[in-house]
Amino acid sequence: MSSPETAAGVDRHAVLLVGGLDPSGGAGLFTDAMVVRKLGLHPVLATTSIAVQNTSRVARHYDLPAALFGEQLNVTAEEFSLGAVKAGMLPTVEIIETFAEWLSTRPRLPLVLDPVLRATSGGELVDAAAMQAMTRVLFPRSRVLTPNLDEAAALTGRSINGRDDFPKAAEALLELGPEWVFLKGGHLSRGEAADYLASSRGGTWLVDARRAYGNTRGTGCALASAIAAHLARGDSVPDAARAAKTFLTAAMDAAYHCGKGRFLVL
Repeated sequence: MSSPETAAGVDRHAVLLVGGLDPSGGAGLFTDAMVVRKLGLHPVLATTSIAVQNTSRVARHYDLPAALFGEQLNVTAEEFSLGAVKAGMLPTVEIIETFAEWLSTRPRLPLVLDPVLRATSGGELVDAAAMQAMTRVLFPRSRVLTPNLDEAAALTGRSINGRDDFPKAAEALLELGPEWVFLKGGHLSRGEAADYLASSRGGTWLVDARRAYGNTRGTGCALASAIAAHLARGDSVPDAARAAKTFLTAAMDAAYHCGKGRFLVL
């Protein structure tokens, strides 16, 4: 694996980050960009929505027109050499279809899809039609899908109550088309942070001691962005997943409190 440090004057690979803006500074594109830069690559952004939120609640969100979103994708691709793309909040069918069409001309560009359905601070971010469109046109295009347990349950109709439920849930998600599934289980057990990485060739557990940190913001965003950054650097999916989990654990250990939230140090 290459070093994240890049010599001055040397071009860096870029990672395209697609998602929403969180004005509280704890999640979404702001966190994504910090992760990618910390890992030695250059973040470029395509905004889908602007949330009106703090650490406690989402008042509402304003979704951008699909044409404006598409313009961001196109102008970014004119200049930057993209090594991977990470997508988070995709709030409308039109945005999802625009994104899928743009990706269709770049079949080798790895996509890490974090299927954000609901904000940690509360509030639905994606409606049923958008979720169905995402499943139909983006899951089969995804190198890695990174749902949390609530998202996995919503996408599969399966409840996940313990570690024994993970393999079947991952199998159901793989049937929807992604190459790999990283099922995030950090909120399930008190004693360990157990995530499950699976492909058609089988699954493996990634386990660490659970941190007793409440309301840490942006963990899912940071994990998916770190996976994308490592894929852009040429790592395999298993290596990228392990490195991303280690990176996130360190960022959580160093996190600080502000307002009513706890924020990753990236």
